[in-house]
Amino acid sequence: MSAIVGIVGDAGGDGELARRLAAACTPADLADAGWYGDDWATLVARSSPYGGGGPGPRSATGAGRGPDPGRGAGDGIVAVGTAAHPDLAERYRRHGDDLVRHLVGGFAVAVWDSSRRRLLLAGDHTGQQTIYWQLRGGRLVFASQLRALLADPRTGRDLDLVALHHYLTYRYVPAPWSIVAGVRKLAPGSRLIWQDGRVVVDRYWSPAAPAHADAAPAAATGDLSTAVTGATAATGDPSAGATADVAGQFRQRLVAAVRSQLPADGPAQVLLSGGIGASLVAAAATCTGRPIRTCTVTFDDPRLDQRATARQIAGHLGAEHQEYPASGIDPAVAQELVRWCDEPFGDPAAFGSFLVARYAAVRSTDVLSGLGGPAVYGGFPHHLLLGWLSRWPDRAGGLPRVQRIGAALVDRTALGTPVRRLGRLLEVAGCAPPQRYARIVGQCSGEQKDDLYTEALRTELADVDSGRLAEAAYLAGEGGSTLSRMIDADRRGYLPGGVLYRWSAVTAGAGLRLRAPLLDHRLLDWAAGLPARCKVPGGRRQLARQAASGWLPARLTWPAPVSDRLPLAGWLRVELRDLARDVLTDQTCRDRGLWRPAAVRRLLDEHDAGLDHAYTLFTLLQLELWIRHWAGVVAPAPTGHRAGAAAAPPLR
Repeated sequence: MSAIVGIVGDAGGDGELARRLAAACTPADLADAGWYGDDWATLVARSSPYGGGGPGPRSATGAGRGPDPGRGAGDGIVAVGTAAHPDLAERYRRHGDDLVRHLVGGFAVAVWDSSRRRLLLAGDHTGQQTIYWQLRGGRLVFASQLRALLADPRTGRDLDLVALHHYLTYRYVPAPWSIVAGVRKLAPGSRLIWQDGRVVVDRYWSPAAPAHADAAPAAATGDLSTAVTGATAATGDPSAGATADVAGQFRQRLVAAVRSQLPADGPAQVLLSGGIGASLVAAAATCTGRPIRTCTVTFDDPRLDQRATARQIAGHLGAEHQEYPASGIDPAVAQELVRWCDEPFGDPAAFGSFLVARYAAVRSTDVLSGLGGPAVYGGFPHHLLLGWLSRWPDRAGGLPRVQRIGAALVDRTALGTPVRRLGRLLEVAGCAPPQRYARIVGQCSGEQKDDLYTEALRTELADVDSGRLAEAAYLAGEGGSTLSRMIDADRRGYLPGGVLYRWSAVTAGAGLRLRAPLLDHRLLDWAAGLPARCKVPGGRRQLARQAASGWLPARLTWPAPVSDRLPLAGWLRVELRDLARDVLTDQTCRDRGLWRPAAVRRLLDEHDAGLDHAYTLFTLLQLELWIRHWAGVVAPAPTGHRAGAAAAPPLR
């Protein structure tokens, strides 16, 4: 693991501050890997002494106030990064701002051109790593972890109320907001240019189908951006035979993606579950010529445990396999999570990620994973639900009659009941596709938030509609099918915010570098050109299954289903019950003035009585625990201060 921090704009003499901000980054054993300072900029890179990447180049020499993190040939170019790219300065010299298009995997980079007093700041294509930044009076402070900016005494201490509103809807804070007022984060595939005290943010990448030219399939070591060929290129809608050909191309490209993210030497370490994504990555790793080691974290709960399938896959691939048993749920894990997360995160899937990261880090600091597979071939749970709903009549104005039936059921039933959920489903089914997508990926409705908010907060946020974010992402999605638009919308929101953020947070805390070959942007570009039926026809992930069948026996490409939903409702009635009641009803929480105490108490009582308010309660619990962890650092913004209302620099 590694981290970068920087200050530009009248930063002379701030080397001590920049190093202090960098020292706040996790994991705690990060060591200085280099720093640079001049009258206008200070850049600091820190990396783990155990490997697993690095801050980037450190080989050049030149004048500066400390070890040079990566300097050009006397032209004033200095570059730092969180991944092992030993030639960042040289790539910048060749490609300029487009150098980020040529980087692979998860990264955060900063390039300072002292001759022009100009900074390039960028995160990776898919949001595996995040960059936070704040502009004050023309002075830019940035870091790859929010906690570094919070170590700056000049950073504001108010919660961003608009970000809070979005957090309740999605259970994460979507970019470009952060939970701290005045601090922003770069969206995936975006870069920031600072010069003369001003910033411009633009998007340098979004998945785009390559031209369907008569090109040969890429070799296992070749260019992943080669276009779809053969029958697929000719028809644009492959038959079964053509789909098999596409599956072969997918395997070739995945092998190349895995090879590009292997460490310099040693065996390939793979975090193996019984899921199809991890199975594909493990099988691809065996094609690189490296020895392969796999590890699996096991659970006592059979709804979550995948050890049997993982053992069979490892045995078939000839991998050295290790299992780590995880204990049952402990309320302390909820409190430990907020220590590792720079922002509140309300998805209980973080429990599993936390345990996996903690145990996997025992064996290695650098592992491959199957993370992000649904971004290639579909398969997030809401893809299947929305795919089913897409069979309903598709009208621009929705289906008002279906909506009215659903609304009637909602009005006549209590929150958390099965009939109420049926009513919600009918309301969603009656919406037009953009609203369907927004309603399903949103977890806390406007009605629920209005019931929770104090009168002052409700008035303050009356004109903010979080659902518009998901609707806009769906409408901006590439492709003509519902599934293609959903996958593209997820790449902009749910994937980086709801999936990658939780993994980046817990792996950073554990000192583990998790690599995700399935999120190689060249692979995503190729997959974007495939028709929807290659991905999730009938919910069967056709592309992934056919690709796996070339490496694994059929029985291992269809593992027994494992519940994606943790038993959260039960936890909040037993293991987490006392913690939730103590934290959400005490005077400290009431004094914040965010929630109506009676509304919170009613949710707790109804949940105890058998209704299901688990996700709403967990979202509130993690927010309150996060605020308490940063006690004295972050406090709610006063009423009337729309911290999040100021517009972020527009994406061009």
